[in-house]
Amino acid sequence: MKLSTWLMDKRGLTLIEVLVASVILAAVLAPMLGMFTTAARSYVQGGRETVALNLARAHLETCLAAGYNGLEEMPGVNGSWQEDPGNSNYEYIVLVSEYDTSLEVKKVVVQERPVNDPAGQVELATLVARWP
Repeated sequence: MKLSTWLMDKRGLTLIEVLVASVILAAVLAPMLGMFTTAARSYVQGGRETVALNLARAHLETCLAAGYNGLEEMPGVNGSWQEDPGNSNYEYIVLVSEYDTSLEVKKVVVQERPVNDPAGQVELATLVARWP
């Protein structure tokens, strides 16, 4: 059957043609559905990491506001993981260590992570110096 006569045929499509078209459509759409689920998972993971990063920034700013002398007196410093007061789905830890004793510089590391996903942990670090 020529293509032009097939296009001009007014009888419609046969069952086999509909089935072949459905199989081709399914073969094309199946990989695309996998891409959508992967994209949705990545979107959710990125959102969790963004929240963790913003909470870590807030804790780091609190440490900077405390200054060199106030770092050791802050609650939870060099302790264990604690629930974030801003969001109960996240936990954080603040680690303070001497960086250079002669220059009076301390290193501050803030780690934040979702409670149910430790792989989504973010870490921010800075140096705090004694200022006259």
